[in-house]
Amino acid sequence: MNGSITIIRRPVRHARLRVREDTSVQLIVPEDFGQAEIDRILQKKAAWIEQHQQFFRSSAAKPFPVTEGGILLFDQVFRFVSVRGLGHKVEVDELTQQIRSGLDLSCQTTLSRWYRRFAREHLASRVRELSAEHHLPYKSLFVRSQRTKWGTCSTKGNISLNWRIILAPKSVCDYVVLHELMHTKVLNHSQRFWVLLRAIFPRCGEAIAWLNANRPPLDPLGTVRD
Repeated sequence: MNGSITIIRRPVRHARLRVREDTSVQLIVPEDFGQAEIDRILQKKAAWIEQHQQFFRSSAAKPFPVTEGGILLFDQVFRFVSVRGLGHKVEVDELTQQIRSGLDLSCQTTLSRWYRRFAREHLASRVRELSAEHHLPYKSLFVRSQRTKWGTCSTKGNISLNWRIILAPKSVCDYVVLHELMHTKVLNHSQRFWVLLRAIFPRCGEAIAWLNANRPPLDPLGTVRD
């Protein structure tokens, strides 16, 4: 296990372990935790810690793949092809990794508007599908431009998602949707919440690692993010 380890004692009921983007480790424990209990957690989670540290080391070596003339979507760089006959219609071809439109998506203002429109359509569809599939009803969906969060769920069952989540891999996008949908059943991050979430999305750790490494706001209209 590499990287620094910070132990923080707080008035909490359960220990919480986190690997940061710089590969450092933070362990928050109840105030009455002894060193033996701390060592036991770190030893038990050693493989998990190493897995996440390796993810962040790899992420640091590979800058966010946004290049001039490319459009970032679902963690892939799509080539923009101008087709006047399409008018305002935008076609996303994941097989050829092309985005075709009569709109000038090489213009940042036009691309920014399209990103938000596409995000509203895609996320609304995906939330409906996953809500029905896993029997997690919600009240309303809002797609916004939060500064620090990927998503939230209110006590009324209203879900807010950051439009930029469409820049993440599809599996990570689904994780964020399911995470917030699960909050309609369990509003906190208790053990029960994580058990239920992992039952329908076993790859939580991978998704969380990606999200920690790519915190909002991402800049899909810039050059390379490093």
